[in-house]
Amino acid sequence: MISIRSIMIFFCMLFTLCGQAQQKASKQNQKKSSLLLKKGLEKAEEGNVDAAVSFFNQSIELNPLNESSLLSLADLMYQMKSYDSTIGLIQKIILLNPSQERPLIIPLLTSFLGIGDFARAKSTVHAARLKTYLDTGVALNYERLIEFSSKVSEKNLMQGLKIENLGSSINTKFSEYFPSVSSDDTMMIVTRRIEQGTNEDFFSSVWQNNQWQSALPLQGKINTPFNEGGQKISSNGKTMVFTGCNYPDGYGSCDLYYTINVEGRWTERLNFGNPVNTSYWESAPCLSSDMKSLYFSSNRPGGFGGMDLYVSHYLGNQQWSQPQNLGPIINTAGDEMFPFFHFDNASFYFTSNGWKTIGGSDIFVSRLVGDQFTVPVNLGYPINTIDNESGLVVNASGKLAYFSSDRYGGFGQMDIYQFNLPEEVQAFPVKIQEKIILNNIHFETAKWELKMDAEPSLVLLTEFLLKNPAVHIQINGHTDNIGNESDNTMLSTQRAKSVVDYLIAKGIDSKRLAYKGFGSLQPIAENQSEVGRAKNRRTEMVILSNE
Repeated sequence: MISIRSIMIFFCMLFTLCGQAQQKASKQNQKKSSLLLKKGLEKAEEGNVDAAVSFFNQSIELNPLNESSLLSLADLMYQMKSYDSTIGLIQKIILLNPSQERPLIIPLLTSFLGIGDFARAKSTVHAARLKTYLDTGVALNYERLIEFSSKVSEKNLMQGLKIENLGSSINTKFSEYFPSVSSDDTMMIVTRRIEQGTNEDFFSSVWQNNQWQSALPLQGKINTPFNEGGQKISSNGKTMVFTGCNYPDGYGSCDLYYTINVEGRWTERLNFGNPVNTSYWESAPCLSSDMKSLYFSSNRPGGFGGMDLYVSHYLGNQQWSQPQNLGPIINTAGDEMFPFFHFDNASFYFTSNGWKTIGGSDIFVSRLVGDQFTVPVNLGYPINTIDNESGLVVNASGKLAYFSSDRYGGFGQMDIYQFNLPEEVQAFPVKIQEKIILNNIHFETAKWELKMDAEPSLVLLTEFLLKNPAVHIQINGHTDNIGNESDNTMLSTQRAKSVVDYLIAKGIDSKRLAYKGFGSLQPIAENQSEVGRAKNRRTEMVILSNE
Protein backbone atom coordinates (compact mmCIF):
# COMPACT_ATOMS: atom_id res chain seq x y z
CA MET A 1 0.00 0.00 0.00
CA ILE A 2 1.19 3.53 -0.75
CA SER A 3 2.03 5.24 2.54
CA ILE A 4 1.21 8.95 2.28
CA ARG A 5 1.50 9.44 6.03
CA SER A 6 5.17 8.52 5.88
CA ILE A 7 5.49 10.63 2.74
CA MET A 8 4.24 13.75 4.40
CA ILE A 9 6.22 13.20 7.60
CA PHE A 10 9.31 12.69 5.46
CA PHE A 11 8.72 15.69 3.25
CA CYS A 12 7.66 17.98 6.07
CA MET A 13 10.78 17.16 8.06
CA LEU A 14 13.04 17.30 5.03
CA PHE A 15 11.67 20.28 3.18
CA THR A 16 9.76 22.22 5.89
CA LEU A 17 7.07 22.99 3.36
CA CYS A 18 3.90 22.29 5.32
CA GLY A 19 1.98 25.38 6.13
CA GLN A 20 3.97 27.65 3.83
CA ALA A 21 2.05 30.66 2.54
CA GLN A 22 0.82 30.25 -0.98
CA GLN A 23 1.39 32.84 -3.68
CA LYS A 24 -0.60 34.07 -6.68
CA ALA A 25 -3.71 31.93 -6.02
CA SER A 26 -6.71 33.59 -4.42
CA LYS A 27 -7.31 32.92 -0.75
CA GLN A 28 -10.43 30.97 -1.69
CA ASN A 29 -8.51 28.75 -4.10
CA GLN A 30 -5.72 28.30 -1.55
CA LYS A 31 -8.26 27.05 0.97
CA LYS A 32 -9.91 24.70 -1.57
CA SER A 33 -6.50 23.48 -2.63
CA SER A 34 -5.56 22.66 0.95
CA LEU A 35 -8.83 20.76 1.47
CA LEU A 36 -8.26 18.76 -1.68
CA LEU A 37 -4.73 17.98 -0.52
CA LYS A 38 -6.14 16.66 2.75
CA LYS A 39 -8.64 14.47 0.88
CA GLY A 40 -5.84 13.16 -1.32
CA LEU A 41 -3.77 12.21 1.71
CA GLU A 42 -6.74 10.40 3.22
CA LYS A 43 -7.40 8.44 0.02
CA ALA A 44 -3.77 7.50 -0.32
CA GLU A 45 -3.72 6.27 3.26
CA GLU A 46 -6.73 4.08 2.41
CA GLY A 47 -4.86 2.68 -0.56
CA ASN A 48 -7.10 4.37 -3.13
CA VAL A 49 -4.27 5.62 -5.32
CA ASP A 50 -6.41 6.72 -8.28
CA ALA A 51 -8.56 8.93 -6.06
CA ALA A 52 -5.49 10.34 -4.32
CA VAL A 53 -3.89 11.28 -7.64
CA SER A 54 -7.13 12.96 -8.74
CA PHE A 55 -7.37 15.05 -5.56
CA PHE A 56 -3.71 16.07 -5.73
CA ASN A 57 -4.10 17.16 -9.35
CA GLN A 58 -7.23 19.16 -8.52
CA SER A 59 -5.37 20.79 -5.64
CA ILE A 60 -2.50 21.77 -7.93
CA GLU A 61 -4.89 23.05 -10.60
CA LEU A 62 -6.46 25.44 -8.10
CA ASN A 63 -3.11 26.48 -6.66
CA PRO A 64 -0.10 25.67 -8.86
CA LEU A 65 2.22 26.88 -6.07
CA ASN A 66 0.93 24.45 -3.45
CA GLU A 67 4.27 22.76 -2.85
CA SER A 68 2.84 20.26 -0.39
CA SER A 69 0.47 19.00 -3.09
CA LEU A 70 3.25 18.93 -5.67
CA LEU A 71 5.50 17.01 -3.31
CA SER A 72 2.76 14.57 -2.32
CA LEU A 73 1.95 13.86 -5.94
CA ALA A 74 5.65 13.60 -6.85
CA ASP A 75 6.30 11.06 -4.14
CA LEU A 76 3.17 9.09 -4.99
CA MET A 77 4.30 8.90 -8.62
CA TYR A 78 7.79 7.94 -7.43
CA GLN A 79 6.45 5.07 -5.32
CA MET A 80 4.31 3.93 -8.26
CA LYS A 81 7.47 3.98 -10.44
CA SER A 82 5.97 6.56 -12.79
CA TYR A 83 9.38 8.11 -13.23
CA ASP A 84 8.47 10.35 -16.18
CA SER A 85 5.79 12.06 -14.08
CA THR A 86 8.13 12.28 -11.10
CA ILE A 87 10.77 14.09 -13.15
CA GLY A 88 8.29 16.70 -14.39
CA LEU A 89 6.94 17.35 -10.90
CA ILE A 90 10.36 17.62 -9.29
CA GLN A 91 11.56 20.01 -11.98
CA LYS A 92 8.47 22.15 -11.39
CA ILE A 93 9.12 22.19 -7.63
CA ILE A 94 12.74 23.23 -8.11
CA LEU A 95 11.69 26.03 -10.48
CA LEU A 96 9.25 27.30 -7.86
CA ASN A 97 11.67 26.88 -4.98
CA PRO A 98 15.34 26.41 -5.98
CA SER A 99 16.33 25.67 -2.38
CA GLN A 100 14.63 22.26 -2.76
CA GLU A 101 17.12 21.08 -5.40
CA ARG A 102 19.45 19.58 -2.81
CA PRO A 103 16.91 17.35 -1.00
CA LEU A 104 15.26 16.36 -4.29
CA ILE A 105 18.45 15.48 -6.14
CA ILE A 106 18.39 11.76 -5.26
CA PRO A 107 14.77 11.11 -6.35
CA LEU A 108 15.41 13.16 -9.51
CA LEU A 109 18.56 11.19 -10.28
CA THR A 110 16.84 7.89 -9.55
CA SER A 111 13.95 8.81 -11.85
CA PHE A 112 16.34 9.56 -14.73
CA LEU A 113 17.83 6.11 -14.17
CA GLY A 114 14.31 4.69 -13.98
CA ILE A 115 13.50 5.81 -17.55
CA GLY A 116 16.92 4.83 -18.87
CA ASP A 117 17.98 8.43 -19.53
CA PHE A 118 21.59 7.83 -18.56
CA ALA A 119 22.83 11.03 -20.21
CA ARG A 120 20.66 13.25 -17.99
CA ALA A 121 21.46 11.06 -14.99
CA LYS A 122 25.16 11.65 -15.67
CA SER A 123 24.76 15.42 -16.02
CA THR A 124 22.65 15.48 -12.83
CA VAL A 125 25.41 13.75 -10.87
CA HIS A 126 28.02 16.11 -12.34
CA ALA A 127 25.99 19.18 -11.34
CA ALA A 128 25.32 17.73 -7.88
CA ARG A 129 29.05 17.21 -7.33
CA LEU A 130 29.83 20.79 -8.31
CA LYS A 131 27.18 22.06 -5.90
CA THR A 132 28.31 19.58 -3.19
CA TYR A 133 24.80 18.09 -3.03
CA LEU A 134 26.34 14.60 -3.04
CA ASP A 135 29.27 13.23 -1.10
CA THR A 136 32.22 12.31 -3.29
CA GLY A 137 31.84 8.60 -2.55
CA VAL A 138 28.10 8.61 -3.28
CA ALA A 139 28.61 10.54 -6.51
CA LEU A 140 31.37 8.16 -7.59
CA ASN A 141 29.11 5.15 -7.01
CA TYR A 142 26.38 6.74 -9.11
CA GLU A 143 28.85 7.55 -11.88
CA ARG A 144 30.00 3.93 -11.97
CA LEU A 145 26.40 2.68 -12.03
CA ILE A 146 25.48 5.08 -14.84
CA GLU A 147 28.54 4.09 -16.88
CA PHE A 148 27.77 0.38 -16.49
CA SER A 149 24.03 0.79 -17.17
CA SER A 150 24.69 2.90 -20.25
CA LYS A 151 27.19 0.40 -21.63
CA VAL A 152 25.01 -2.71 -21.25
CA SER A 153 21.94 -0.86 -22.57
CA GLU A 154 23.50 0.99 -25.51
CA LYS A 155 22.41 -1.39 -28.28
CA ASN A 156 18.91 -1.82 -26.82
CA LEU A 157 18.39 1.95 -26.76
CA MET A 158 19.84 2.45 -30.24
CA GLN A 159 17.49 -0.22 -31.62
CA GLY A 160 14.49 1.24 -29.79
CA LEU A 161 13.71 -1.97 -27.92
CA LYS A 162 10.09 -1.94 -26.73
CA ILE A 163 8.52 -3.84 -23.84
CA GLU A 164 4.84 -4.77 -24.32
CA ASN A 165 2.28 -5.67 -21.65
CA LEU A 166 0.40 -8.86 -22.60
CA GLY A 167 -2.90 -7.19 -21.75
CA SER A 168 -6.05 -8.09 -19.86
CA SER A 169 -6.34 -11.63 -21.25
CA ILE A 170 -3.30 -12.58 -19.14
CA ASN A 171 -2.92 -9.80 -16.57
CA THR A 172 -5.43 -8.77 -13.91
CA LYS A 173 -5.66 -6.62 -10.78
CA PHE A 174 -3.86 -9.51 -9.07
CA SER A 175 -0.20 -10.35 -9.55
CA GLU A 176 0.82 -12.56 -12.49
CA TYR A 177 4.36 -13.88 -12.79
CA PHE A 178 6.54 -16.83 -13.89
CA PRO A 179 5.29 -17.16 -17.48
CA SER A 180 6.08 -20.39 -19.33
CA VAL A 181 5.28 -21.30 -22.93
CA SER A 182 5.18 -24.56 -24.84
CA SER A 183 7.66 -25.08 -27.67
CA ASP A 184 4.88 -24.77 -30.28
CA ASP A 185 3.82 -21.37 -28.84
CA THR A 186 0.20 -22.49 -28.36
CA MET A 187 0.01 -22.62 -24.56
CA MET A 188 1.07 -20.26 -21.80
CA ILE A 189 0.88 -21.01 -18.08
CA VAL A 190 1.35 -18.29 -15.44
CA THR A 191 1.28 -18.12 -11.67
CA ARG A 192 -1.43 -15.85 -10.28
CA ARG A 193 -1.67 -14.68 -6.68
CA ILE A 194 -5.34 -14.74 -5.66
CA GLU A 195 -7.53 -14.56 -2.54
CA GLN A 196 -6.17 -11.26 -1.24
CA GLY A 197 -2.66 -12.41 -1.97
CA THR A 198 -2.74 -15.49 0.25
CA ASN A 199 -2.77 -18.21 -2.42
CA GLU A 200 -0.89 -18.90 -5.64
CA ASP A 201 -2.48 -20.97 -8.43
CA PHE A 202 -1.75 -21.81 -12.07
CA PHE A 203 -3.72 -20.25 -14.92
CA SER A 204 -3.38 -21.19 -18.57
CA SER A 205 -4.08 -19.46 -21.87
CA VAL A 206 -4.12 -20.74 -25.45
CA TRP A 207 -3.03 -18.88 -28.57
CA GLN A 208 -6.00 -18.51 -30.92
CA ASN A 209 -6.96 -15.95 -33.57
CA ASN A 210 -3.52 -14.38 -33.33
CA GLN A 211 -3.83 -13.54 -29.62
CA TRP A 212 -3.72 -15.05 -26.16
CA GLN A 213 -7.15 -16.01 -24.88
CA SER A 214 -8.34 -15.24 -21.33
CA ALA A 215 -6.32 -17.21 -18.81
CA LEU A 216 -8.36 -19.79 -16.91
CA PRO A 217 -7.54 -21.98 -13.89
CA LEU A 218 -5.37 -24.90 -14.98
CA GLN A 219 -7.46 -28.01 -15.63
CA GLY A 220 -6.86 -31.10 -13.51
CA LYS A 221 -5.81 -31.80 -9.94
CA ILE A 222 -2.89 -29.43 -9.72
CA ASN A 223 -4.23 -26.26 -8.04
CA THR A 224 -4.68 -26.65 -4.27
CA PRO A 225 -5.32 -24.47 -1.19
CA PHE A 226 -1.53 -24.40 -0.85
CA ASN A 227 0.86 -22.35 -2.98
CA GLU A 228 1.92 -23.50 -6.46
CA GLY A 229 4.26 -21.43 -8.63
CA GLY A 230 7.55 -21.10 -10.46
CA GLN A 231 6.50 -23.54 -13.21
CA LYS A 232 8.08 -24.48 -16.54
CA ILE A 233 6.51 -26.52 -19.36
CA SER A 234 8.60 -29.24 -21.00
CA SER A 235 9.49 -28.93 -24.68
CA ASN A 236 6.75 -31.41 -25.67
CA GLY A 237 4.13 -29.68 -23.52
CA LYS A 238 3.31 -32.90 -21.65
CA THR A 239 5.20 -32.34 -18.40
CA MET A 240 5.27 -29.36 -16.08
CA VAL A 241 7.76 -28.90 -13.25
CA PHE A 242 6.93 -26.44 -10.49
CA THR A 243 7.45 -25.29 -6.93
CA GLY A 244 5.01 -26.32 -4.22
CA CYS A 245 5.13 -24.72 -0.78
CA ASN A 246 3.84 -25.92 2.57
CA TYR A 247 2.54 -29.24 1.21
CA PRO A 248 2.10 -31.96 3.88
CA ASP A 249 4.32 -34.32 1.83
CA GLY A 250 7.11 -31.78 1.43
CA TYR A 251 10.70 -32.25 2.57
CA GLY A 252 11.09 -28.51 3.29
CA SER A 253 9.03 -25.33 3.15
CA CYS A 254 9.15 -25.40 -0.67
CA ASP A 255 9.83 -28.48 -2.82
CA LEU A 256 10.04 -29.32 -6.51
CA TYR A 257 7.23 -31.31 -8.11
CA TYR A 258 6.09 -32.43 -11.55
CA THR A 259 2.77 -33.21 -13.17
CA ILE A 260 1.76 -34.90 -16.44
CA ASN A 261 -0.76 -33.63 -18.99
CA VAL A 262 -3.19 -36.46 -19.77
CA GLU A 263 -5.77 -35.58 -22.42
CA GLY A 264 -5.74 -31.89 -21.46
CA ARG A 265 -5.84 -32.36 -17.68
CA TRP A 266 -2.91 -32.23 -15.30
CA THR A 267 -2.39 -35.09 -12.88
CA GLU A 268 -1.84 -34.79 -9.16
CA ARG A 269 1.60 -33.59 -8.15
CA LEU A 270 4.58 -35.93 -7.82
CA ASN A 271 7.48 -34.97 -5.56
CA PHE A 272 10.97 -35.20 -7.11
CA GLY A 273 12.11 -36.61 -3.80
CA ASN A 274 15.57 -36.82 -2.29
CA PRO A 275 18.28 -35.78 -3.22
CA VAL A 276 16.61 -33.04 -5.30
CA ASN A 277 14.48 -31.85 -2.39
CA THR A 278 15.86 -31.18 1.06
CA SER A 279 14.77 -29.61 4.33
CA TYR A 280 15.86 -26.30 2.81
CA TRP A 281 14.22 -24.20 0.08
CA GLU A 282 14.08 -25.50 -3.51
CA SER A 283 12.31 -23.48 -6.18
CA ALA A 284 11.94 -22.40 -9.84
CA PRO A 285 12.71 -25.69 -11.64
CA CYS A 286 13.38 -25.97 -15.37
CA LEU A 287 13.87 -29.10 -17.51
CA SER A 288 16.25 -29.32 -20.45
CA SER A 289 14.58 -30.05 -23.77
CA ASP A 290 15.53 -33.75 -23.58
CA MET A 291 14.12 -33.83 -20.02
CA LYS A 292 17.36 -35.31 -18.69
CA SER A 293 18.61 -32.28 -16.73
CA LEU A 294 16.75 -30.38 -14.04
CA TYR A 295 17.92 -26.85 -13.18
CA PHE A 296 16.64 -25.12 -10.05
CA SER A 297 17.43 -22.67 -7.24
CA SER A 298 18.16 -23.64 -3.63
CA ASN A 299 19.53 -22.19 -0.41
CA ARG A 300 20.94 -25.54 0.76
CA PRO A 301 24.32 -25.42 2.55
CA GLY A 302 27.52 -25.44 0.54
CA GLY A 303 26.58 -22.76 -1.95
CA PHE A 304 28.28 -19.50 -2.83
CA GLY A 305 25.54 -17.17 -1.59
CA GLY A 306 21.93 -17.07 -0.44
CA MET A 307 20.15 -18.80 -3.33
CA ASP A 308 22.31 -20.72 -5.83
CA LEU A 309 21.53 -22.50 -9.09
CA TYR A 310 21.94 -26.28 -9.30
CA VAL A 311 21.50 -29.05 -11.85
CA SER A 312 20.46 -32.68 -11.33
CA HIS A 313 20.58 -35.34 -14.06
CA TYR A 314 18.07 -38.10 -14.69
CA LEU A 315 19.41 -41.58 -13.83
CA GLY A 316 16.39 -43.59 -14.96
CA ASN A 317 13.67 -45.36 -12.98
CA GLN A 318 12.40 -42.02 -11.57
CA GLN A 319 15.73 -41.34 -9.90
CA TRP A 320 17.75 -38.12 -10.10
CA SER A 321 21.43 -37.53 -9.35
CA GLN A 322 22.85 -35.57 -6.47
CA PRO A 323 22.42 -31.92 -7.52
CA GLN A 324 25.57 -30.11 -8.60
CA ASN A 325 26.17 -26.44 -7.89
CA LEU A 326 26.71 -24.56 -11.17
CA GLY A 327 29.78 -22.96 -9.65
CA PRO A 328 31.18 -19.42 -9.44
CA ILE A 329 30.82 -18.78 -13.17
CA ILE A 330 27.04 -18.53 -12.47
CA ASN A 331 26.58 -18.25 -8.70
CA THR A 332 27.69 -15.33 -6.53
CA ALA A 333 27.56 -14.20 -2.92
CA GLY A 334 24.08 -12.87 -3.71
CA ASP A 335 20.99 -14.69 -5.00
CA GLU A 336 20.64 -16.47 -8.34
CA MET A 337 17.12 -17.64 -9.18
CA PHE A 338 14.57 -18.45 -11.90
CA PRO A 339 16.72 -20.40 -14.39
CA PHE A 340 15.48 -21.03 -17.92
CA PHE A 341 17.41 -23.41 -20.18
CA HIS A 342 16.22 -22.84 -23.72
CA PHE A 343 15.10 -25.61 -26.07
CA ASP A 344 18.38 -25.09 -27.98
CA ASN A 345 20.24 -26.79 -25.08
CA ALA A 346 22.72 -23.93 -24.97
CA SER A 347 21.15 -20.61 -23.92
CA PHE A 348 20.71 -20.18 -20.17
CA TYR A 349 18.77 -17.23 -18.73
CA PHE A 350 18.46 -16.45 -15.02
CA THR A 351 17.92 -13.70 -12.46
CA SER A 352 20.63 -12.40 -10.13
CA ASN A 353 21.29 -9.63 -7.65
CA GLY A 354 24.88 -10.77 -7.12
CA TRP A 355 26.25 -9.94 -10.55
CA LYS A 356 26.56 -6.26 -11.45
CA THR A 357 23.04 -4.93 -11.97
CA ILE A 358 21.23 -1.79 -13.04
CA GLY A 359 18.88 -2.06 -10.08
CA GLY A 360 17.91 -4.80 -7.64
CA SER A 361 17.64 -8.13 -9.48
CA ASP A 362 18.48 -8.23 -13.20
CA ILE A 363 18.12 -10.86 -15.92
CA PHE A 364 21.26 -12.39 -17.44
CA VAL A 365 22.16 -14.84 -20.20
CA SER A 366 24.99 -17.38 -20.32
CA ARG A 367 25.80 -20.06 -22.90
CA LEU A 368 26.69 -23.66 -22.21
CA VAL A 369 29.83 -24.41 -24.25
CA GLY A 370 30.86 -28.02 -23.78
CA ASP A 371 30.22 -28.55 -20.08
CA GLN A 372 31.11 -24.98 -19.05
CA PHE A 373 28.97 -21.86 -18.91
CA THR A 374 30.20 -18.56 -20.33
CA VAL A 375 30.40 -15.39 -18.22
CA PRO A 376 26.82 -14.08 -17.79
CA VAL A 377 25.75 -11.00 -19.77
CA ASN A 378 23.35 -8.41 -18.37
CA LEU A 379 20.42 -7.94 -20.79
CA GLY A 380 20.38 -4.18 -20.18
CA TYR A 381 17.65 -1.53 -20.08
CA PRO A 382 14.68 -1.51 -20.75
CA ILE A 383 14.55 -5.24 -19.99
CA ASN A 384 16.33 -4.61 -16.70
CA THR A 385 15.54 -1.48 -14.71
CA ILE A 386 16.44 0.10 -11.38
CA ASP A 387 13.77 -2.16 -9.84
CA ASN A 388 13.44 -5.96 -10.00
CA GLU A 389 12.87 -8.19 -13.02
CA SER A 390 12.54 -11.97 -13.01
CA GLY A 391 11.25 -15.15 -14.56
CA LEU A 392 12.33 -14.69 -18.19
CA VAL A 393 11.53 -17.42 -20.73
CA VAL A 394 12.20 -17.47 -24.49
CA ASN A 395 10.02 -19.14 -27.10
CA ALA A 396 11.20 -21.79 -29.54
CA SER A 397 12.12 -19.22 -32.19
CA GLY A 398 14.76 -17.89 -29.80
CA LYS A 399 13.55 -14.34 -30.44
CA LEU A 400 10.43 -13.65 -28.35
CA ALA A 401 10.82 -13.41 -24.57
CA TYR A 402 8.34 -13.17 -21.72
CA PHE A 403 9.00 -12.05 -18.15
CA SER A 404 7.33 -10.54 -15.11
CA SER A 405 7.75 -7.02 -13.77
CA ASP A 406 6.08 -4.57 -11.43
CA ARG A 407 6.91 -1.56 -13.62
CA TYR A 408 4.47 1.34 -13.93
CA GLY A 409 1.44 1.05 -16.20
CA GLY A 410 0.41 -2.54 -15.51
CA PHE A 411 -2.93 -4.03 -14.54
CA GLY A 412 -1.81 -5.23 -11.09
CA GLN A 413 1.20 -5.36 -8.85
CA MET A 414 3.07 -7.78 -11.15
CA ASP A 415 2.29 -8.26 -14.84
CA ILE A 416 3.56 -10.42 -17.70
CA TYR A 417 5.40 -8.58 -20.49
CA GLN A 418 6.94 -9.58 -23.82
CA PHE A 419 9.65 -8.21 -26.09
CA ASN A 420 11.82 -9.21 -29.02
CA LEU A 421 15.25 -10.24 -27.81
CA PRO A 422 18.18 -8.25 -29.23
CA GLU A 423 20.13 -10.35 -31.73
CA GLU A 424 23.21 -10.77 -29.54
CA VAL A 425 21.25 -12.41 -26.68
CA GLN A 426 18.82 -14.49 -28.73
CA ALA A 427 18.71 -18.25 -28.37
CA PHE A 428 19.15 -20.54 -31.37
CA PRO A 429 15.82 -21.42 -33.01
CA VAL A 430 14.60 -25.01 -32.94
CA LYS A 431 11.52 -24.65 -35.15
CA ILE A 432 11.74 -25.51 -38.85
CA GLN A 433 12.23 -22.49 -41.15
CA GLU A 434 13.11 -20.20 -38.24
CA LYS A 435 16.04 -17.90 -38.97
CA ILE A 436 18.61 -16.20 -36.80
CA ILE A 437 21.26 -13.66 -37.75
CA LEU A 438 24.73 -14.81 -36.72
CA ASN A 439 26.36 -11.93 -34.87
CA ASN A 440 29.80 -10.49 -35.58
CA ILE A 441 30.44 -12.52 -38.73
CA HIS A 442 32.05 -9.81 -40.83
CA PHE A 443 34.23 -9.89 -43.92
CA GLU A 444 36.68 -7.59 -45.61
CA THR A 445 35.35 -5.83 -48.73
CA ALA A 446 35.02 -8.27 -51.65
CA LYS A 447 36.48 -11.11 -49.54
CA TRP A 448 35.05 -14.19 -47.86
CA GLU A 449 37.72 -15.24 -45.37
CA LEU A 450 36.35 -15.38 -41.82
CA LYS A 451 37.75 -12.76 -39.43
CA MET A 452 38.88 -13.45 -35.87
CA ASP A 453 35.93 -11.60 -34.32
CA ALA A 454 33.57 -14.22 -35.81
CA GLU A 455 35.01 -16.96 -33.59
CA PRO A 456 32.69 -16.51 -30.54
CA SER A 457 29.54 -16.74 -32.66
CA LEU A 458 30.89 -19.72 -34.59
CA VAL A 459 31.80 -21.53 -31.37
CA LEU A 460 28.24 -21.09 -30.11
CA LEU A 461 26.82 -22.29 -33.42
CA THR A 462 29.07 -25.35 -33.31
CA GLU A 463 27.97 -26.13 -29.75
CA PHE A 464 24.33 -25.77 -30.73
CA LEU A 465 24.75 -28.30 -33.54
CA LEU A 466 26.71 -30.70 -31.33
CA LYS A 467 24.02 -30.59 -28.63
CA ASN A 468 21.19 -30.97 -31.17
CA PRO A 469 22.32 -33.76 -33.54
CA ALA A 470 18.91 -33.99 -35.26
CA VAL A 471 19.07 -30.40 -36.47
CA HIS A 472 19.90 -29.69 -40.14
CA ILE A 473 20.63 -26.10 -41.11
CA GLN A 474 21.34 -23.83 -44.05
CA ILE A 475 23.70 -20.87 -43.91
CA ASN A 476 22.47 -17.92 -45.96
CA GLY A 477 24.75 -15.12 -47.14
CA HIS A 478 23.50 -11.60 -47.94
CA THR A 479 25.08 -8.39 -49.22
CA ASP A 480 24.03 -4.78 -49.71
CA ASN A 481 23.19 -3.45 -53.18
CA ILE A 482 26.57 -1.93 -53.92
CA GLY A 483 28.16 -3.45 -57.02
CA ASN A 484 27.10 -5.92 -59.68
CA GLU A 485 24.36 -8.33 -58.60
CA SER A 486 26.04 -11.41 -60.08
CA ASP A 487 29.21 -10.52 -58.16
CA ASN A 488 27.16 -10.02 -54.99
CA THR A 489 25.52 -13.43 -55.41
CA MET A 490 28.90 -15.11 -55.87
CA LEU A 491 30.37 -13.21 -52.90
CA SER A 492 27.46 -14.04 -50.56
CA THR A 493 27.64 -17.70 -51.62
CA GLN A 494 31.35 -17.91 -50.85
CA ARG A 495 30.82 -16.22 -47.47
CA ALA A 496 28.09 -18.70 -46.54
CA LYS A 497 30.34 -21.54 -47.64
CA SER A 498 33.13 -20.21 -45.39
CA VAL A 499 30.88 -20.71 -42.37
CA VAL A 500 29.92 -24.22 -43.49
CA ASP A 501 33.60 -25.08 -44.03
CA TYR A 502 34.33 -23.92 -40.48
CA LEU A 503 31.59 -26.15 -39.07
CA ILE A 504 32.79 -29.18 -41.02
CA ALA A 505 36.32 -28.58 -39.74
CA LYS A 506 34.88 -28.64 -36.20
CA GLY A 507 33.34 -32.07 -36.73
CA ILE A 508 29.80 -31.27 -37.90
CA ASP A 509 28.59 -33.78 -40.51
CA SER A 510 28.40 -32.08 -43.93
CA LYS A 511 25.11 -33.89 -44.57
CA ARG A 512 23.52 -31.65 -41.93
CA LEU A 513 24.74 -28.46 -43.60
CA ALA A 514 23.73 -26.47 -46.67
CA TYR A 515 24.55 -22.96 -47.86
CA LYS A 516 23.23 -20.40 -50.29
CA GLY A 517 24.02 -16.85 -51.36
CA PHE A 518 21.24 -14.36 -52.05
CA GLY A 519 23.28 -11.28 -52.95
CA SER A 520 21.22 -8.15 -52.28
CA LEU A 521 17.84 -9.70 -53.16
CA GLN A 522 16.56 -10.11 -49.57
CA PRO A 523 17.28 -6.83 -47.74
CA ILE A 524 16.00 -6.32 -44.20
CA ALA A 525 16.65 -2.55 -44.26
CA GLU A 526 16.91 0.25 -46.78
CA ASN A 527 20.11 0.51 -48.81
CA GLN A 528 20.23 4.31 -48.94
CA SER A 529 22.39 4.72 -45.84
CA GLU A 530 25.44 3.00 -44.45
CA VAL A 531 23.44 1.96 -41.38
CA GLY A 532 20.88 0.20 -43.57
CA ARG A 533 23.51 -1.36 -45.82
CA ALA A 534 25.36 -2.67 -42.75
CA LYS A 535 22.21 -4.45 -41.59
CA ASN A 536 21.77 -6.03 -45.01
CA ARG A 537 25.33 -7.41 -45.04
CA ARG A 538 24.61 -10.38 -42.84
CA THR A 539 24.94 -14.13 -42.38
CA GLU A 540 21.89 -16.13 -41.30
CA MET A 541 21.18 -19.62 -40.08
CA VAL A 542 17.86 -21.29 -40.94
CA ILE A 543 16.56 -24.58 -39.52
CA LEU A 544 15.82 -27.07 -42.31
CA SER A 545 14.75 -30.01 -40.15
CA ASN A 546 14.80 -31.11 -36.53
CA GLU A 547 13.94 -34.78 -36.33
